[in-house]
Amino acid sequence: MKKILSIVFLVIPLLFFTYACGEETQATVAPNVEQVAPVEVKVVEKTQTVVKPVDAVKVAEEKPAVTSVKVTSEELAVKPVAMAASHEEGAKLFKQNCAACHAGGGNLVNAQKTLKKDALEKYDMYSKDAIIYQVVNGKNAMPAFGKRLSSEQIEQLAEYVLAQADKGW
Repeated sequence: MKKILSIVFLVIPLLFFTYACGEETQATVAPNVEQVAPVEVKVVEKTQTVVKPVDAVKVAEEKPAVTSVKVTSEELAVKPVAMAASHEEGAKLFKQNCAACHAGGGNLVNAQKTLKKDALEKYDMYSKDAIIYQVVNGKNAMPAFGKRLSSEQIEQLAEYVLAQADKGW
């Protein structure tokens, strides 16, 4: 009962946030194992299983050894809520620290260097590490936030910016 209540208290603010932003949010499940890291599974004995990486090109040509992953309903319920909470925190941080110059993914100071996906790619900023570096250190008119925000907050902010860039702001 306690778990259900904590999940409900995490989901309700997310629903309000989604409604306030006018966006539809859909929780997604992580891709199958073979899409993330191809592996070959061989049962050696009833008590041992050997998992070894395989060549991705070879896997693309052949049928993967692992075709599905069993996930409990509890794991499915918790992961999207945790990711959504992180996304919500990133949105809050963006609004507090970045929106004055970057509202809607734009750039008030330099109109060409927006936070839109094509501009991020053009200026080699379409990666979490590049965004984190820029936020921590600042550049030109952009102030450094490395002393104002924690590393966890900066990471959440970078994830939010990338997610919004992928959505098209």
